[in-house]
Amino acid sequence: MGMMTKMRDNAHVFIMAFAVVFVAFWVFSDLDIGSLMQGSMNEIGNIGGKAISYQEFQDVVERVSEQRKDQNKGRELTENDYMQIREQVWNDFVTQAIVEQAIEDFGISVADQEITDWVFSENPPEQLTQYFKDSTGQFNRDAYNQFLQNPGPENQQALVAIESQLRSELLRTKLTNILTSSVIVPESSVRSKFIEQNTDFVSSYVFFDPRVFAAKDTAAPTQDEYETYYDKNKERFKTEDMRKIKFVLFPEIPSKSDTAAIANELSTIKDLAASGTDFLELVENNSEEQYDSARWFTRDQVAADVAKEVFSQPVGSVVGPVPNETGLSVYKVMAEKNTDNVMYHAAHILLRTDGGQDEAAQKAKALTVLAKAKAGEDFAKLAAQYSEEPGAAERGGDLSWFGKGRMVKEFEDAVFGARPGDIKGLVKTQFGFHIIKVFDRSSREVKLAEVRMAITAGSGTKDALYERARDFAYFANENGFEAEAAAQKLQVQETPEFAQQTGSYIPNIGTNPALVKFAFEYGVGQVSEVHRSSNGYVVAMVSEERPAGYRPIEEVKEQIKPQVVYDRQMKNTLKKAREIAGTGKSLEQIVGANPTLTIANTPPYKIQSGVPNVGADQAFIGKMLGLKVGGVTAPFIGQRGIYVARLDSKSAFDETAYKVKKDEIRQQQLSSVQNEFIQSWIEQKRKEIDIVDNRDKFFR
Repeated sequence: MGMMTKMRDNAHVFIMAFAVVFVAFWVFSDLDIGSLMQGSMNEIGNIGGKAISYQEFQDVVERVSEQRKDQNKGRELTENDYMQIREQVWNDFVTQAIVEQAIEDFGISVADQEITDWVFSENPPEQLTQYFKDSTGQFNRDAYNQFLQNPGPENQQALVAIESQLRSELLRTKLTNILTSSVIVPESSVRSKFIEQNTDFVSSYVFFDPRVFAAKDTAAPTQDEYETYYDKNKERFKTEDMRKIKFVLFPEIPSKSDTAAIANELSTIKDLAASGTDFLELVENNSEEQYDSARWFTRDQVAADVAKEVFSQPVGSVVGPVPNETGLSVYKVMAEKNTDNVMYHAAHILLRTDGGQDEAAQKAKALTVLAKAKAGEDFAKLAAQYSEEPGAAERGGDLSWFGKGRMVKEFEDAVFGARPGDIKGLVKTQFGFHIIKVFDRSSREVKLAEVRMAITAGSGTKDALYERARDFAYFANENGFEAEAAAQKLQVQETPEFAQQTGSYIPNIGTNPALVKFAFEYGVGQVSEVHRSSNGYVVAMVSEERPAGYRPIEEVKEQIKPQVVYDRQMKNTLKKAREIAGTGKSLEQIVGANPTLTIANTPPYKIQSGVPNVGADQAFIGKMLGLKVGGVTAPFIGQRGIYVARLDSKSAFDETAYKVKKDEIRQQQLSSVQNEFIQSWIEQKRKEIDIVDNRDKFFR
């Protein structure tokens, strides 16, 4: 009965588990893509003649968003997160439409009896069995059968949801079986994979390095060499329709009022704590970070501002608001202890000797600065004036808090054991001469409870920013994009080229399907409306368009020049290797006549792990698989240069082990090939299906 109670208690879990979006076919089984809103102003898109309303699209987006929040332990999602989720959901709708159409075309159906047979089979669906596992993780069939005989009315809704999902899975499985019925894995492929995984090879080789044999061959390529390489690799330079856009970003930066609002909220929380409200309750209800009662903090494990405010306070003190990385926090010191882990707070002035500086001159200069420090001059000002450490001027040489193991030994030896106020020097390390001032030391560790709140742009700030961006878009249309940007002293940025087919991501902007759509629907010079970006608002102008085709050779010359030179070096090295190796020479004979060459011997290796010191070089591996033991290759081109290789030994093929493993290997290969086939099929169908995407009218 305990298992049944658990089942009833978790009925809501059933429902949620199958309402969450994971992959396209599972996600939409309970949704009607053929919305009744077809043709209405509420239509967010139309896929294959089936309309999608804004509401059903947004329902799925909200479910995925809640799932993402759960995965992120309640962290609020950013606008960029929502953009990515909307893109994911849209792609899932497209995939689902493709799958539904294929199921209809093939006339696939699932009878009620098929679901019943599966539920009562020897291998019932995991969607059900996961709720009937004992404390050891084993499936409890008796409890499972007992539940099926009498699930109770409280579980009926969950069972209906499960039945819908099981039907969807069976439909998907049948479709997959039809599509992949012609996919086979030949015996030779299984056998080759077994050899790669289980056979030990030992090889020897002579390596001809192009950097040695053709080191002086660095002349710029000729036009013929460029053209030969370009023609041979022309598909690499094939492009789709490409666009560039220039844009102005209006960054979403919190205003002073946004900061003040969070500060006021935290001050109220601090007042509530002072009046007796349980601080941990305030943490639970208000903080982005929850209290970890097991965690102790040393001074170097919190920000400098936090350490300064918190570590000087007794247990029970409530401190803040204090700045953190993303906003403000109020802390309560929950407990304290003293440990052997002593922390030090120090600053230093560094005169470097690690860059070839004159050591005697640097030492003399350091001694002068040391005398000034010991005479009582302001240490921070001395650090700003004399220290050669990057950032010393801004920090006054301050190193904040550190413990054992954080600094080099000579530095630690000088600091550890010093008293607050001591000035130590000169201290010589690998970096140069240090003058060190010790501010404080502490062995105190504390437990901290924190109410943490991020400071983000509020709705008023966003509205004002949007209006500013909209004004810019209006005047940019009137006066010219770049002229208006200059008049308003706004920075104009330009993206690299991007293609529509590669998705909704725009370099330097992020995921933005609406802006991609704008870029490919309008001509050069057209100014966009205001669009949302991951960190603010964007107004863009199409700055360049390139039709589909091949990038001209003159445009790619600089890009391919190093490879053209390297290919020539490889060819010339291959020619020299053939002259040296001759015909039928052993490795020993090759290196015997050429003292600059050596024979490299590998330890035993398996093909799937690559060749030691050679790597996953498919040319080398292919040669080894084709050789008999003792066989020597002719010179051949590998990834890094030219090889002449010999197969020294190869463990015997284990027929018994192969018989045990071959079905498993075949299934692994079959699954991989089937998945690739299905993905390829979906991509092809995406090109064929009619898609109307109106998301830009709803999300900018």
